[in-house]
Amino acid sequence: MTMGAGGTRERLILFLGRARGESVVVSVARLFSAGCALLIAVVSARHLGPVGRGEIVFVMTVCVLGSEFVSLGVNVSGRIHILRRTGVAVEDCLGLTVVLAVVQALLMVLVLGVVGVVTMGISALSCVLGVFLGVAMFVAHMLVDAAFSLRRTLETGLRDLMIGVTPLLPVLAFSVTGGLSVSLVIGATAAGYAVGGVYLWTVVRRRIGSVRFSPSSWGAIIRSGLPVLGGSFGQALAFRADRLVLGLLATPAALGVFSVAATTAELPRLLLVPVTQVLANRVAGGEIPASGLRRMVVRLGVGYGMVMLVVALFSAQVVLPIVGEEFAGLRDSVAVLALSEMLLAGYFLAVAVLTGLGRFRRLPIPAIVGATVLLVVDVLVVGEHGGLGAAWTRVAGFGMMSIVAVTSMLVVLRSER
Repeated sequence: MTMGAGGTRERLILFLGRARGESVVVSVARLFSAGCALLIAVVSARHLGPVGRGEIVFVMTVCVLGSEFVSLGVNVSGRIHILRRTGVAVEDCLGLTVVLAVVQALLMVLVLGVVGVVTMGISALSCVLGVFLGVAMFVAHMLVDAAFSLRRTLETGLRDLMIGVTPLLPVLAFSVTGGLSVSLVIGATAAGYAVGGVYLWTVVRRRIGSVRFSPSSWGAIIRSGLPVLGGSFGQALAFRADRLVLGLLATPAALGVFSVAATTAELPRLLLVPVTQVLANRVAGGEIPASGLRRMVVRLGVGYGMVMLVVALFSAQVVLPIVGEEFAGLRDSVAVLALSEMLLAGYFLAVAVLTGLGRFRRLPIPAIVGATVLLVVDVLVVGEHGGLGAAWTRVAGFGMMSIVAVTSMLVVLRSER
């Protein structure tokens, strides 16, 4: 019995030490967290209606875009510098994270105070909690890459579980008592990010020295990060442009319906993202040869395409009875959104390869192209065609992102021979 248990433990340790093991564990954790987020979306949509759900999505959109913009791309560039042993330390990245968190707080106060309260009529309490959410989300976002740079991949999965479970419990409790509100959902979500961020901070701090506030040490990180910023912020804008435009040019109700459809189609993305992060780390560490990357990208892309085909065929029948007939409009758009996600897989995989190879200057172009297409076309079509127009715009924008990214990856791989 003891020998059997010991052998099982050794096999488990060996499995977790491989890229496939890391990917599986983190993917399961993120899928569970995404399931919690989806349940929160369903509960809040059913109890607060399209208007309440739309207000929550707008605050979340502002927080996500702010987190990406304020990061300056240093989370990714810092991680790759550390893995490549260029002299940059985790202590430097944490010091810069603290400083940038203050900037994030000021940006959230400005945007949510002006646009949220004045323009959209969101309550002051919801916007104050939105500021807290924006800061907590930013710090937790930055710490994921710090943990990856220390090879603490599995701990990032625990962080994702905390972010998912922490807000779910109060949301379910207050939905039963009838006290659920927009501000409560935003505050509970902020608490989840705060708990996950504090956990990762302790994980990282136990393995490094004192946090360093040395501007002279941040130069290399920021210089390498700015091209990454173009890609990451362009990517975030591409993913959130339709929500932003619907919130500003349509109504909170229209945004609420579209967000439920988009969340349904985006759910399998939580399987793909951790795989690409591990892929980038392994490429950066020289553990995957350039000659085998194209075959790996094709296999991963085909597998993800099969998952999205199932989503396109069956998700509307599953989700609509849960959220109610107020969200009947998602029936027309969710299959189109699933098609866009299928195309997006090529972009994610190609960017992971480029990041791992340190080709940071190639990262912004695909995202900027996609964000430009999405933002411009959304402004032109959303007013007349609403959520369905935004869904087809995603197909065009994500398709362009994938074409540009994959082409760039192939050019780089030829030069690596």
